[in-house]
Amino acid sequence: MHILHLSLTGCLRAPPVRYGVTGDTGGHVAYVLDAAAAQARLADVSKVTIVTRRFDEPSLDRIHLVAHEPVSPKLDIRRISDSDSQYLDKSQLLDRLPELADSLAALLAGMSPRVDVIHAHFADAAWIAGQMARRLSIPFVYTPHSLGIDKARCLPDTVAGYGQRVAQERHAIASADGIIVSSLDEAQRQVPNYGVCTEGRLEVIEPGAPVCAAADASAARYLLATLLNDPTRPIVLAVARPVRRKNLVALAEAFADCPALSDRANLVIIAGDHHSPRLDDEERDTLRALRHVRDRLPGRFALPPRHDRALVQSLYAAAAESGGVFVNPALHEPFGLTLLEAAQAGLPVVATCHGGPVEIVASIGHGLLVDPNVPADIATACLGIIDDPDAYARFAEAGRRHSGRLDWTRYAQRSRHLYRRLCRDATATHRRPEQASTLPAGAA
Repeated sequence: MHILHLSLTGCLRAPPVRYGVTGDTGGHVAYVLDAAAAQARLADVSKVTIVTRRFDEPSLDRIHLVAHEPVSPKLDIRRISDSDSQYLDKSQLLDRLPELADSLAALLAGMSPRVDVIHAHFADAAWIAGQMARRLSIPFVYTPHSLGIDKARCLPDTVAGYGQRVAQERHAIASADGIIVSSLDEAQRQVPNYGVCTEGRLEVIEPGAPVCAAADASAARYLLATLLNDPTRPIVLAVARPVRRKNLVALAEAFADCPALSDRANLVIIAGDHHSPRLDDEERDTLRALRHVRDRLPGRFALPPRHDRALVQSLYAAAAESGGVFVNPALHEPFGLTLLEAAQAGLPVVATCHGGPVEIVASIGHGLLVDPNVPADIATACLGIIDDPDAYARFAEAGRRHSGRLDWTRYAQRSRHLYRRLCRDATATHRRPEQASTLPAGAA
């Protein structure tokens, strides 16, 4: 079987990836890379190809101009072009989709072995995947990662800007032969909000814990020694993009407004690349607000301006060694891969009660859920874990013991089973909407 993953947004490359260097270079990039790598390790998969968009922007690394990037013996990355050579974020990509579809068609025509299934990530890629599926009579699978209707509900003042995105997502849900989501919340609540029948096409396949070697805390300790007055205190750690939905400012203010916590612990927030030329107004505003809170907490709040995956892994280890906690305070979190990373490190968590974290914490048992709209509850939960040695030990052990319940090998096997069923059942393949050869209505 030859599997093709299509993911057009962000700076997708072979590891190491500069997560946070753009607003679209986040968890979905890790998902695509880890899913593809796990599928490539299956004996009956002959080839896995990741296709992404090619662009030329030196500040984001020249690798993104390279048309073919090998990753492992059965996995490579191919890049397709359109008439704009600049990096484009998700909101700028719509007009380029027909050109990118033509570029992908040309690539597929010369590809050997023949592609058996296309797995599209986000609705823009799903539109192109639908075109290729029609031409080649192969199935395509859609993973939304993050859906616009739920984002708009978290931030109601932004709802006017989501009509185009929601139209694309509705079309993707209607068009796909199969849909893979990460959580029951997505399957039972989020996807049904689009009013499209998905019976027999929708499957929940949880991602695995991110693939990483055992981390050494020394790099994190060295960094924090330069940023904190007493780096031996317990660390309250958060890792997320600096956008409103991730609710990082509320976490920082909750920490600052709780003397019992801020006098006992240090706050460390990793919020993307502060010096990226691609920061938008929302990200700049969030970082500005975080710096304002940091000024109220001299020597107790570290806000490193950039990071890589190795540093983040080191910070998980350092936070666990310090007797600290990891916090995901998002207003809504579609899944929550960072909670799995924390579990692997034996780091207890305090997580939002909205979205995928509910299922992760229930499965692993490594922390507490809180309402992200009540910042005082976030601080209380953090302090409760830090100050209770028995609870701390119980949560830490549960994380180390149970994080393996969600692993990429299982994901690879289940997704391959779905792909095979769709390929085998060609006569019953879901009938795509008649308008699939044009951009979805409302999206232009």
